[in-house]
Amino acid sequence: MSSPLASLSKTRKVPLPSEPVNPGRRGIRIYGDVPASHDSELMASMTRKLWDLEQQVKAQTDEILSKDRKIAALEDLVQTLQPHPAEAALQRQEELETLCVQLQRQVREMERFLSDYGLQWVGEPMDQEDSENKTVSEDGERDWMTAKKFWKPGDSLAPPEVDFDRLLASLQDLSELVVEGDTQVTPVPGGARLRTLEPIPLKLYRNGIMMFDGPFQPFYDPSTQRCLRDILDGFFPSELQRLYPNGVPFKVSDLRNQVYLEDGLDPFPGEGRVVGRQRMHKAWDRAEEHPGSRMTAEKFLNRLPKFVIRQGEVIDIRGPIRDTLQNCCPLPARIQEIVVETPTLAAERERSQESPNTPAPPLSMLRIKSENGEQSFLLMMQPDNTIGDVRALLAQARAMDASAFEIFSTFPPTLYQDDALTLQAAGLVPKAALLLRARRAPNSSPNFSPSPGPGPSPSPQ
Repeated sequence: MSSPLASLSKTRKVPLPSEPVNPGRRGIRIYGDVPASHDSELMASMTRKLWDLEQQVKAQTDEILSKDRKIAALEDLVQTLQPHPAEAALQRQEELETLCVQLQRQVREMERFLSDYGLQWVGEPMDQEDSENKTVSEDGERDWMTAKKFWKPGDSLAPPEVDFDRLLASLQDLSELVVEGDTQVTPVPGGARLRTLEPIPLKLYRNGIMMFDGPFQPFYDPSTQRCLRDILDGFFPSELQRLYPNGVPFKVSDLRNQVYLEDGLDPFPGEGRVVGRQRMHKAWDRAEEHPGSRMTAEKFLNRLPKFVIRQGEVIDIRGPIRDTLQNCCPLPARIQEIVVETPTLAAERERSQESPNTPAPPLSMLRIKSENGEQSFLLMMQPDNTIGDVRALLAQARAMDASAFEIFSTFPPTLYQDDALTLQAAGLVPKAALLLRARRAPNSSPNFSPSPGPGPSPSPQ
């Protein structure tokens, strides 16, 4: 047992003062005095942030609602614009029916146009078209270059089997379109001249044709087949378009029962001797046996070109040959044709160069023969031109006074004295043949009637 002194000698520790504790809440220690103003600022900041977040949420909610309304409107529009499958098929059917009616109308118009020219659409057999559409290329796909929507030159060629009756009928129809003996304006260097259309001789053999004097064109030749196709389709051959742009009549010799020997040799041109006879035969003796095949010197000269340009020089062809023929056989007197340069001719030449496809206006072609008959003046005039205009152009071309000659016609016998009379009123349209003579006294031509006109004819001076 310890003594009281021993207990006093022990050191006793004094406990530290405890930290103040919030009397209202247990377990929460208070480390000092917290001011009340700090709590109010915190509450204001939190309130402000909360209000901002609420405003942002409200704005986003409004935007989402607006987009939802737009999406709904677009969905309604899509439903409205998107047709029903049955309605789409019906609309496609109506479009195809409209296109079919339009194409049928175009076909009828094309057939009517062809019938106006005496033509008829033939087309091709369906089996041939189907066989060409089934053409397959090497890679297994159809070769689109062989489709029927492209034109192939071989389709326009006539078969070697020719229908001679149809060909003769087509040639007859083409010849009726052109008046034999009519004239056409042919451009020449420095002007133009009128050329008389003569029928083209065409011989029709069993194995080909021959135009002019050759060469022979067999039916199997592609150019001959194109020519026959043009004729059978109602057109003039394209190879004659440059020489005869307005067409030309044909003089056909039907020799379908004869076969032309393509590799035949010409007769021996020298002298020949018959075995057992002493009579000599010459080449020209055989020619005299067929007088119908002889050609006159004038026709021979007309077949030759007038001029040929070689190395920049113009060479006269007909002149020297004409002189040579005149030495052996005299030629008939040739009428000199003079094309008078008129304003109408210049305008027509300009129109044919600028727009050759436009139709030609109505014109008057006058052929006026001089007093001695050695010259023939060709004038292209307008129907509203007057006799005075013709007289002035003739006087200018002949370099003489206009009052020194008279213009008249023989059938009917008419003397054209009224210079104010138009060619249309005088009956000189579209063409006429007139004559010139020296001016006579008023009473020296009782057989001629004065030209018709609106007013009195002026007395001759």
